[in-house]
Amino acid sequence: MLDLEVLLTIALFVGGTVLALQVCDAILSVIDARSVRDDDEPDRLTRGRMRELVWSVAVTAALAVIVAFGVDSAGRLVWEQERPVLGALTLVGCGLAAFLVGIVAVVAVVRRERPTYARIRRDLRDRARLALDAAELADFEARLARADRLRERRSRAGTLLRAIGVLTVVVLAALVIATAAGDVRLVLAFGAAVLLSVAAFVVAVRAGSVRMTALEAVLDAQRAEVDALLERARIPQRGKVPGLRDRVARALSILREQQR
Repeated sequence: MLDLEVLLTIALFVGGTVLALQVCDAILSVIDARSVRDDDEPDRLTRGRMRELVWSVAVTAALAVIVAFGVDSAGRLVWEQERPVLGALTLVGCGLAAFLVGIVAVVAVVRRERPTYARIRRDLRDRARLALDAAELADFEARLARADRLRERRSRAGTLLRAIGVLTVVVLAALVIATAAGDVRLVLAFGAAVLLSVAAFVVAVRAGSVRMTALEAVLDAQRAEVDALLERARIPQRGKVPGLRDRVARALSILREQQR
C-alpha cells in the first residue's frame, strides 16, 4: 500500500506534467487557429515540425524523470530489500517504456512528408511553361487523389488525447483528495488543477474547431487552383480547344484575387 508521501509525489509529478502539457496545447491551439492562411510553403498548414519537436522534448523529459524514479526504486529493491528479480523486472519495464516512447517520437518527427495541395500546386506552377506528358499528368493526378484521401481521413486523435489528459488529472485529484481528505490545501490545489485542466480542454477543442473551419476553406481554394492548373496542363494532350486556355487563365486569375 502506497503511503501518502509517495502517492502525493507521484500525483504531483504526473498531474503537473499533464496539466502543463494541456495548458501549452491550449495556447498553441489558439495561436494555430489565428495563423491559418494560404502560403506557398507546402508544409505550413499540415506540418508543425517545431511543435512536434517541442512535444517530443517535453515527453522525453517527463519520461526521463519517470525512468530515473524507476531505476532508483529498482536499486532499493535489490540492495535494501534483497529482491533482485523484482528489481530486474522494474529495470526492464523502465527500459521498455523509454524505448517505446522514443520510437514513437522518432516516427512522429521523421515520418514521410504527406502530399498536400500546396506542394502539388507549387510543382505544377514550376512546370507551367513546359508541356506535361501523359505519365507526368498521371503522376500529378495520383498525388492529388492521395491528398484527397488523406484529407478525408484526417486524424481526430487530438481530442481523444486531450480527453485522456483531463481524465488523468481528475482521477489523480480524486485519489489524493480521498486519501488526504483532512488537508484543505491539497483539496483546494487539486480542485483548482481539475478546473484548469477542464478549461484548457475547452479552449483547445474550440480553437481546434475554429482552425479546422479556416483550414477547410484554404484547402478548398488550393484544390480548386490545382484543378485549374491540371486542366491547363491537359490542353497539349487534347490538342487545340478554342478559348480553353483563356478560360483556364481567367479561372486562375479569379482564384488568386479571392485569396487576397
